[in-house]
Amino acid sequence: MKKMIFVFGIVLTMLVLFSCNPLSLLEPRTSKVSVVLSSGVEESGDTVKPQEFSGVEILSPQSRQEAPWVKNVEHLYVKVSKFSYRYSTNPGENKWATPTAVDKVVDLTMLDATELSWLTFDVPKGSVILALGFEITEATVTVNGTDYPVEIPAGSKRIVLKNLNWQVVNDESQIVLSIDWTRSIVKTKGGDYMLVPRIAYRWRGTLKQLWAIYGDVKINDSTPTEPLLIGLYEGTDTSATPVVLKMIPTRNEGKFYLGKHEKGTYTAVVWYIDFTYEGTDVTFTVNEATSTTFEHGDDTAYTELHLTIKK
Repeated sequence: MKKMIFVFGIVLTMLVLFSCNPLSLLEPRTSKVSVVLSSGVEESGDTVKPQEFSGVEILSPQSRQEAPWVKNVEHLYVKVSKFSYRYSTNPGENKWATPTAVDKVVDLTMLDATELSWLTFDVPKGSVILALGFEITEATVTVNGTDYPVEIPAGSKRIVLKNLNWQVVNDESQIVLSIDWTRSIVKTKGGDYMLVPRIAYRWRGTLKQLWAIYGDVKINDSTPTEPLLIGLYEGTDTSATPVVLKMIPTRNEGKFYLGKHEKGTYTAVVWYIDFTYEGTDVTFTVNEATSTTFEHGDDTAYTELHLTIKK
């Protein structure tokens, strides 16, 4: 008799639980977060909020040559691996997840025209991501058809992004790592190449409310034969800081990808780039070539721009 009462009690408890919230026991207890790789130019990047960069400095400006010779870079292959993250499920408690060995070789120059998925991981639903960690262990650069080895200083191989506060509230979210490759690859006085990664990052917690902006640029109805710079501004004020700033190398044949953004009014500006060489010092200046203001996300799930420069 006691056994029957005990069984009856268990069944009654389960009925009460399901009657209060019949789907609670069937809901997933984890959420998926994906990591995508993009490109960006220092002090902006693929984001709608101010960027934060790693700020690693290995050589002084006087002992290296930067950006301008980058127009001759055809490929920059890097190997990213050992991703990990720090998260919290309760106030005052946090821990690092076991590093995941997910090796991927990426040509950073291709990120100017697209985004690339790296990995997807599960976290407890409702948790907060506090930090990220990953490694860049190998690199090779192709300049004018020749491959060169790239040194990665020990202090630059392990990259940790701290002081994050990203709450996982949706079933699917994204972390975007924007790598400013034009400033990450440097050439020393001795002619060697070195990689000092400059990483920007942002959190996409509402993927269903973001739409891509992409397109192409033509000069006199032809494919550009010179590198260009493109920026994306919120609204019509182009004196503000752009939310995206990217190079359009000649190898991209004028094609560009400006990331995913919320609905609204945006302005895209394209500049010519002029390089000036004085010994080992090189500077570049920009001059506006064309601009356009458009409404994004009203009618379609993307915006495709076709920009024309007349010379």
